[in-house]
Amino acid sequence: MPPKPKVAVVAAFPPPPGGMTHQAAMLAEILARDGADVVRINTNPFGRRKPRWRRFAHLLSDLRNLRGADLALIFAGSYASFFAFSAVPLFAARLARVPVVLMYKGGMAPYFLTRWHPLVNPVMRSAQAVLVPGQFLRETFGRYDVDARVLPDIIDDRLFSRDGVAPPEKPILVVARNLEPIYGVDLAIAAFGLVRETLPDAELHIAGDGSLRRKLEVMAEHVAPGAVFFHGRLSPNEIVSRYRHATAVLNPARFDNHPNSVIEAMLCGTPVVAFAVGGVPYLLEDGVTAYLAPPYDLEIFACQIIRIQTDPGEAAAIAERAARRVPEFYWPYEKPGYLEAILETAAHRSP
Repeated sequence: MPPKPKVAVVAAFPPPPGGMTHQAAMLAEILARDGADVVRINTNPFGRRKPRWRRFAHLLSDLRNLRGADLALIFAGSYASFFAFSAVPLFAARLARVPVVLMYKGGMAPYFLTRWHPLVNPVMRSAQAVLVPGQFLRETFGRYDVDARVLPDIIDDRLFSRDGVAPPEKPILVVARNLEPIYGVDLAIAAFGLVRETLPDAELHIAGDGSLRRKLEVMAEHVAPGAVFFHGRLSPNEIVSRYRHATAVLNPARFDNHPNSVIEAMLCGTPVVAFAVGGVPYLLEDGVTAYLAPPYDLEIFACQIIRIQTDPGEAAAIAERAARRVPEFYWPYEKPGYLEAILETAAHRSP
């Protein structure tokens, strides 16, 4: 029997929960299931936000675990995080003669690259491959002569279904994003205030936490007192329950890449209302698989929410089309062969 390949995954692992940390945990799990000896190098080992210098010092110590690895998979975001927690591990892996695949997830890539591509490009090109979850980032990197390749994120689709759930009796809207500026939860609350003028019994449920929570709670009490509910961070099963019992899932992000919360809502058969920013139009087609609004246009965003309630037949048809299309956007958790897919995708060169 051939020896297990040793794969180092360099990423932030939960806690705290979040899109990238959850993705890192699932990646490590299915790589081990695929037969790899997985080494986790955690770029946020303290379980909560700490000064970057402390995280960086811990990372430098932990990078010794790269020795002897057959492959390093390094998660990457934007700005300071990229240089400290992606570039440094990448160069450490190269010094240790370990092949590197960079797995870039950040929705801020277009803005990051506009200013920093002279420094970013050499880092990217020193990796054996750059993998991204969708076509939006592939095209973004292509504009800066980086040959990124698409390999979808992992989603445990066993959790997501709307079977046996009756439609809610009143408009129930859900946002499942962290309470940070880029995710635009303040925009959702502002638009919800407009929705309440037409649908006074509507409710907005927010699953997530972050630095803006108190500010958003004050805003919600001013805009729609008693109608906005903050649930904090929820478990995957709890979030699925929110999706399943919702009229619509809202994605009000100011910047976005390949939001898994949108894919999860599609799997649940719940209509999505989103701003057409970043990679969102690559996932969703207005009036076909979702309801889109121009970036930051609160009035159209609110009108799209109201449209779901006033034409439930159209909303059901849109959700059904979305559910049929969604399998092309993710890798099912139970599907084997993700390690082989990484290697094959990394080996592919565009003509």
